[in-house]
Amino acid sequence: MGTLLYTIIVFPIVQIIEIVYVLIYKVFQDPALAVMGVSVAVTLLCLPLYMVAENWQRRERELIRKLKPKIDTIKAVFKGDEQYMILSTYYRQQHYHPAYALRNSFGILIQVPFFIAAYSYLSHLEALKGVSFLFIRDMSAPDGVLSTGGFTINLLPILMTLINGISGALYTKGLPAKDKVQLYGMAALFLVVLYNAPAGLVLYWTMNNVFSLIKNIFYKLKHPGKTFYGLMSLGVLVFIVYMGFFNTRALLIRLALISAAALVLLSPVVIQGIKTVQGTFLDPLLHNKKQQMVLFLLSCTILTVCIGLAIPAVLMASSPEEFSFIDAYRSPFPFMFHTLLQSAGFCLFWPVCMYFLFNDKIKTILTALFTVIAVCALVNDTVFQSHYRTISNTFHFNTTAVLAVSVRTAILNILSLLGILLLVLILIKKEKLHLINACMGIILLSLTIYSGYNIVRIHAGYTKALALHDTALTRITPVFSLSKDKPNVIVVMADCAINGYVKPIFEENPHLKERFDGFTLYPNTLSFAMHTLMGAPPIWGGYDYTPREMNARDRVPLVEKNNEALLVLPRLLAEAGYQVKVTDPSWANYEWIPDTSIYNSYENIQAFNTNGRYSQLWYTQHGYGNGTITSTTIKRNMFRFSLLKIAPPVLRIHIYDDGWYWGVDDVGESNTGFINAYAVLDFLPELTTYDAGTACALLITNDATHDLTYLQYPDYIPVETVSNKGDGAFSESRYYHVNSAFYLKFAEWLEDFKQNGVYDNTRIIIVSDHGAAVDAYLADTPIPIPGESRERYNPVLLVKDFNARGALKTDMTFMTNADVPALAVQGIIENPVNPFNGKPINTQAKQAGVYITSNHIPLAYQHGKYTFSIRNNQWLFVHENIFDEKNWSMREP
Repeated sequence: MGTLLYTIIVFPIVQIIEIVYVLIYKVFQDPALAVMGVSVAVTLLCLPLYMVAENWQRRERELIRKLKPKIDTIKAVFKGDEQYMILSTYYRQQHYHPAYALRNSFGILIQVPFFIAAYSYLSHLEALKGVSFLFIRDMSAPDGVLSTGGFTINLLPILMTLINGISGALYTKGLPAKDKVQLYGMAALFLVVLYNAPAGLVLYWTMNNVFSLIKNIFYKLKHPGKTFYGLMSLGVLVFIVYMGFFNTRALLIRLALISAAALVLLSPVVIQGIKTVQGTFLDPLLHNKKQQMVLFLLSCTILTVCIGLAIPAVLMASSPEEFSFIDAYRSPFPFMFHTLLQSAGFCLFWPVCMYFLFNDKIKTILTALFTVIAVCALVNDTVFQSHYRTISNTFHFNTTAVLAVSVRTAILNILSLLGILLLVLILIKKEKLHLINACMGIILLSLTIYSGYNIVRIHAGYTKALALHDTALTRITPVFSLSKDKPNVIVVMADCAINGYVKPIFEENPHLKERFDGFTLYPNTLSFAMHTLMGAPPIWGGYDYTPREMNARDRVPLVEKNNEALLVLPRLLAEAGYQVKVTDPSWANYEWIPDTSIYNSYENIQAFNTNGRYSQLWYTQHGYGNGTITSTTIKRNMFRFSLLKIAPPVLRIHIYDDGWYWGVDDVGESNTGFINAYAVLDFLPELTTYDAGTACALLITNDATHDLTYLQYPDYIPVETVSNKGDGAFSESRYYHVNSAFYLKFAEWLEDFKQNGVYDNTRIIIVSDHGAAVDAYLADTPIPIPGESRERYNPVLLVKDFNARGALKTDMTFMTNADVPALAVQGIIENPVNPFNGKPINTQAKQAGVYITSNHIPLAYQHGKYTFSIRNNQWLFVHENIFDEKNWSMREP
């Protein structure tokens, strides 16, 4: 019962808190500011409720003040049952009931669900771990600012209580003693409850108290509304200036945020417009309260069923087995039930609470609003539905291209929604409430029947899945093939792998030196950018696809040049007679989840994505998560996917948020991303067969070295709670942990090669697209850009040629990761050329030095259509020894 009430009442607030937190974090890149922003947002959302509460409390106090003389007289004259009977009679005569006194507590009661939501979310927020703010050392723990002997004093809860006390003193000035006791008692209670709470949660509640103090000051002003609007406008102007001149996010995102903030400046116009609409169209709702309430409840229920039942049922019915046997859940139905409860909270419980709290005019506006939203949601879901192709059980698309919307569709959708708004208003004005309610009732019945049909389909699919359950969980199908008597080429791009960590890792794990038999390490290796978007194309396409060269071809879209780069090495090997397999090609077709269709038209090339494909099997085999990993994601994303479906098409890609759905995993520390890549490494021996009759090439991208997390020493494996990070010089570096995990697992694959007789006839290249700033863990070389480090541009490059044997060698030759295509086909193809432009594939382009970029923008949509958005002062010229700072200079090409 507690879980049921939590999901309906509290969980909607948790969702709002999470979305606001992520939004503000993305703008300011500061967890502390995000927490304070959540406080601002929740305060503004609660403001109407507080105003209602304040009005109720004022009416209660005035009524009690009016009745008090008579009540005192009755109590002085009469005793016992006689007093009770006379008081009851007096209350009835005055249309009063003692239970009305509870209205005085409403202001406190409405804080309860918001406090529970904030407590459950912020007290366990991984993103706050290790984050400092002002005097707070770690926002995920009590602040512990003052310490005397063995006694620690948490300062922030005391500050919170002090502010709460000042606010209470201001608010209760002139009120009875019992009101003061109530408020001060609550302040003391929060001090006790939150004294040892994480500082992030206390900061949130402290800011709530600050805003409560400001609110109480406002109530003492002559014109609180105008003052509030003035301060809000000032805040908006500051925000607009910040976003316009100081924020570095993409221009379109900044313009969207500025436009949204500017609506605050127009709020008086908006409010006046709503009043005009209410007076012109909605009067019939005022005069027919019964039909109004029926229409409001029907609209809320339609939204609840559509979002929480109909949309999930359609999706799950298409593949019930994908939602079966997830973590601790055998059946798909708990996920659907959970989504229905979430939807009931968002679309029914809280709207109904607001409806009965507000006055008649507000009720008419809410009724019309929810009616329009319900009809628009149905139109968006049914008329403007898109073909999403394959979608995973965590509601991720193979490519975000399926969310692209044509201008024609966008215009038609906007016109349709405006038409619905106008139609509803006209029908209400013409007093057709019975007709509207009849139509809404039919819609609700149809949705329910359709959902029931799909539920039957889900049950049938689950029954079939039940019979196959035992074998389905233990099956690995090999996807890679190598030949024992023909040459093989393997290129592995380990995203963000750090060159400087190779030697320390091999020193800590001496057996790796034996496993990596015949390899050569090139420490003096350079990448062309600090992120994958610009760093990966040279790996697969060579020097024709460095940022400088791609910008030089300024009449060809970047996406076409990127796809060319990804195709160069696969085409060279395929045309040389190799069977080529490509996995997870970074930014293929400029999609976050690679669009492997770019390889479809080429013979002997097969491309597919492996990232996340084996995670659930890995969780199952390792007993990891105890039923909380994928199921938690499904519970959250199923509801948000439904919101995506009912949203206008132009907004869907923004709701999708590259698959994050505005979840905190996007900004916090989670090992889910690491396991998605690590599982592939762990299963490599089982995923590989050694019976190919032709030469084979495997071109693999793996993100394990990119997704940072701490791992269990000494094997560097993921566990739910890391109890041993090691005690070496790099034990606190998460980069070191994930790099160690990569080499340890890759070594197991190499050992499998030796046992199956394919090691000597296989050329292996391990390379990364860029390095990373690793703070004080590695001795770094200064470069002529403030705040930057050489390690960002020092990717790993490990090469084992055919028949190479011997201990790990070190070669200080100046290399770049654009040398990889030439290294991969050396001795296989005589005088190789780029199949797209006929230029030679070789390593000569770096001899005089190369241009790289310090541009920080990592996402494709943040750049132009034809060129990367690189400023003149973001170019670096580097030559020869990258460890000599004299060889680095800022120079425009």
